[in-house]
Amino acid sequence: MRSESVRRLFPGLMLAAHVLCFWPIWRWYAARMTDGSDEPWGIAALIAALLLTWHNPRTWTVRTDDRLLWGAVLLTVAYVAAVPAAPPLVRAALAMAALACSWVSITNARSKLAAVTVMFALSLPVIASLQFYLGYPLRSITTAGAALTLDLLGFDVEHSGTAMLWQGHTVLVDAPCSGVRMLWTGAALACAIALHRDAIRWRGLTALLLLTSAAALFANVLRAAALFIVETRDSPLPELIHPTIGAATFALTAVSIVLIESALRRMPPSAHA
Repeated sequence: MRSESVRRLFPGLMLAAHVLCFWPIWRWYAARMTDGSDEPWGIAALIAALLLTWHNPRTWTVRTDDRLLWGAVLLTVAYVAAVPAAPPLVRAALAMAALACSWVSITNARSKLAAVTVMFALSLPVIASLQFYLGYPLRSITTAGAALTLDLLGFDVEHSGTAMLWQGHTVLVDAPCSGVRMLWTGAALACAIALHRDAIRWRGLTALLLLTSAAALFANVLRAAALFIVETRDSPLPELIHPTIGAATFALTAVSIVLIESALRRMPPSAHA
């Protein structure tokens, strides 16, 4: 009886030991999430990935011949080798990749490896880094797209960098409107839907994420165009109009992601497997 209990507990104990191997990452992770330098919502992606792949622990197994488990070992070795020189975010990415492999292997969710790995990566505090590297290019793209949309509506807007000019009005697309948060949220939602509905492989997930990114960028362009119209009105509008526009464009993105995922799922497996 005791050996049977140990056998049932061993997968969970092994997984817990693997998590504890990365204790310096968890200390950095907690500090980054609570010091105001990044968004604290990454933990939601991690929790969603765990809940959407959770099975009865009694069904968990450790197979020494599983390539995913050996992949987790190799990634852990790479993490140890990277500790002296690599920045924390790189080490954290290796740790999350290793844990994704061991989690998927032990919980027998192998067909969901792609989405779990991406969700684990999205749980890292990356939004501030994405804002730093991608914020200005995305703002420029958003500005150009919004100006074109407004031109089609008859506004004859000029744009320069991240500024839109029209009849003496200048409206700037600032950092919060770059679309980085919408891209992150869209990617997390796409992976969550994929995990909830069915398994999805790397090629299918890549197609889903690319189309999701396009939908999020398009929605962000519409948001910027709508906010331009609001900002250039002679009469003031209620303060709630800004968050309302943001909520509406995110809802549009979410519906688009659901439709995109459904369309990809209906395609022949050879087209996106």
